Order: sequence, then C-alpha cells, then structure tokens
Amino acid sequence: MSEKRKTSRTGHSALAHAGEVAQWVMLLLGWLWLGEQGMRLGWSLASGVLAVVLWWAARLLCRGSHWALNARPTVMAVCGGLSALGVWLPEALAATNLAHLGLLAVALLWGAWSGLAETRSRVSTFDLAPVAWHPVLAAAAVSWMWWAPVDAISATGATSVLLAVCTAVLHARDLATTDTLRMCRGQRAGLSHVLAPSVMGLMMGSLWLGNVWCAGLGWTTQEMVLGHLAMMAVLPTLVALAGRDDVARPQFRSLLSLALLALGALMLLGQSAVYNFLAMLLPSLAWAVHCSRTRMAQGFSSGASAWLMRSMALALGPGLLLWVGMASPAHGPLAMQTALALLGALAAVLVLVLRAHSPVAYPAWSTP
Repeated sequence: MSEKRKTSRTGHSALAHAGEVAQWVMLLLGWLWLGEQGMRLGWSLASGVLAVVLWWAARLLCRGSHWALNARPTVMAVCGGLSALGVWLPEALAATNLAHLGLLAVALLWGAWSGLAETRSRVSTFDLAPVAWHPVLAAAAVSWMWWAPVDAISATGATSVLLAVCTAVLHARDLATTDTLRMCRGQRAGLSHVLAPSVMGLMMGSLWLGNVWCAGLGWTTQEMVLGHLAMMAVLPTLVALAGRDDVARPQFRSLLSLALLALGALMLLGQSAVYNFLAMLLPSLAWAVHCSRTRMAQGFSSGASAWLMRSMALALGPGLLLWVGMASPAHGPLAMQTALALLGALAAVLVLVLRAHSPVAYPAWSTP
C-alpha cells in the first residue's frame, strides 16, 4: 500500500509539472498565433487584434468562475480538442468571407479553455519547483513550432499538434485531481495586481501591429517574436531564480513591480533606441517580479468585489488593447504609448497609496 501511494504521488507530481508546461504553451501560442492570424486576415476592425481581445476577455471571464471550478474533466478534453481542431477553421473558410469570424469563434473557445485550465491548476508555476523551468520549456516548444525545419508541417498544423498534446496532458491532470476545488485561483487581489499583467498583455497583443518598440529597435520578425517570448516566459524564471532566497517580503515585491511600471512609462518621453528598449524592458521586469513573488492561498471574494476586480481587469487589459487597435490606424505608435502611460501613471499612484498599507494576500495564478 505504501508503494502504491508513493507511485500515485509521483504520477500526480509528473502531471502537475506537465500541466504547467501545457498551460504556458497555451498562453504563449494564444498571444502569438491568434495575433498573427488576425493580422494575416487583415480585418480592418481594431487593426486585426480583435481575436486576441476576445481570447483574453474569455480567459478573464472564465478564470475562477463557478463553471470552471465545477467543470468535469470531460469539459477540459472537449474544449481543448475543439480548440486544436478549430485552428484549421480560418483556412477552411479562406475561400469565403467568414474566415475572420471563424478565427473569432476559435479565440473565444480557446480563451474559455485557457481560463478553465488556469482555474484547475492547484499551484503556481513558481511554487512547483526550486527552478521554474516550465515557461522556458514552453517557450522553446513554441519557438520550434514557429520555425519548424520540417517543410511538410505548416504553422497551423504544428499549432494544432501542440494544442492536442496540451489537451491530453491537461485532461490527464484533471482526471488525477478530481476533488472539488475549494479555492479560487483567479485574479482577486486588487488593482495593484491587475496592472502588470495588463501591461504585459498589451505588449504581447500589439506584437503584430509593428509597435514602436520593435520598430525603433530595428528588430526582424524572428527577433521580435523571440524577444517577446523571452520577456514573457524566460524573464520571470530568471527573476524568480535570482530572488529565490528573498521570500519574506511580498509587499516589497509588489511595490517594486509597480515602481518598474511607472519607470517604464517615463521612458516613453525619450526618443532614442535606448529609451525604446527600456520602455519595453522595465514593464517586462515588472511582470517578472509580479509572477515570481511569494503567494498565499486566497478564498472566494464577495460577489460585488469579485466582479469589480474582474471588470477592472477587463477594462485595463482587453478593453485597452481594443482601443489601441482601433486608434492605431489614425494615431500610430501614439495609441500604444498613451495606453502604457495611463497604466504607468496608475502604478505610480498606487506606489504612494500602498506605502501606507500592510501586506495583502496574493492570488496563486495571475497572467495576462
């Protein structure tokens, strides 16, 4: 019996690690593939970022919801399987005028699946192992997919295969942990913990708009994609590794994240390549600090408070990205600069406010 329990624990641990890699693959592919497809199809509304906006909004709405907390493992498999098949829908409808609508349908389904998977996760990536290698491995897998040397595999085919693998892993993890979740793993901690994911999401969501950061740095498309993957997936691992012995000051890390956001907004005042690089790097560091800070489990919020925080995350994340997409044709890089300046100003105000408050509880999973 002892050997059986030990084997079961080992199996659950392996599934937990594999599930974290799968979640990061889903996240990174969502930003990159949906954004690229939206730009490729060239729909004029919101400069092609509408698919990313819907996917992001669906994730935020489903994460921590009653539906996600009580869904059966079969739901995970169905949502993932349909998402893996759905990536072929834009190509199947390419001869019609419905290709972009097909992409939007896939984005909504993929977003609901992502929110479900994040809710069902029992532990944060950065609490699962001494070194958070999961996002790095996920970034490597996505990079391979993007530049696969096999001519017979298209980008859509590679995306579909990766999502199918994620589906199998997450379904197996859900089957192995069928007990009812008692804690909400969604974003419930307040405005100060909405800002960093919102800024990182804006930078990832505007990737294919040819935004001012990459244009000012003169990056190629490959360098641009690799840079964004590194900022979102590799940088948090490095920051967590560098600060692994400093786990007793969560309030300090929260203030540091907000301060980096505010400094990043100040870099918007410069015009050189150095200022462009810092305007991109500093918010990414804020996101990395936000991800890797020490967390404490948090129960359900009251209905009004939960919907207030959810509405705030929707407005400052998908809502702001939608505005950037709609304003970009007329105002160019100024639209993105204005959005980041707004979030940076909010971060600066919160630094002053939180200096006078005691530490707060942190959610276990919070991504843009």
